[in-house]
Amino acid sequence: MLRRAFFALMVSVFPTLSHAGPKEDAEAVFGRFLASFTAADVEGVLGVFWPDALFWGTGMTELATAPEPVREYFRGMANRRPGEREATWVGGSALVLSDQVVLISGMWQVATNVEGTVRRTPLRVSVAVTKRGATWRIAQFHNSARPAQ
Repeated sequence: MLRRAFFALMVSVFPTLSHAGPKEDAEAVFGRFLASFTAADVEGVLGVFWPDALFWGTGMTELATAPEPVREYFRGMANRRPGEREATWVGGSALVLSDQVVLISGMWQVATNVEGTVRRTPLRVSVAVTKRGATWRIAQFHNSARPAQ
């Protein structure tokens, strides 16, 4: 009985300890993308994408529909030091379509420190995060430069 009371208290005081919903699960996937990008972890970045993900990188001229072009796109990241570029979420929205599909659209930025001067690159992103079995990953990714205001 004491154990049940403790569990009920923990769930009411810390609701995030209970099951996260699709929105939170999808946002966590994009959060792992940003963290892996900042860490210059190519395998970590690739690990958030499904092998059959549709991928438009900022400078790509062709849509990637297989893992190798996505790997090639991020290959140069391996030459960076972790934290050399910091990827952060600026803001946006998530739309839950079902228990297995969430769309995320918004803005993120990459801050690069060049000889003591921080240069920020504002970007737009649209992502479809899907659940297959118990795993959430990115199924569609479109990134583009944000126009100057």
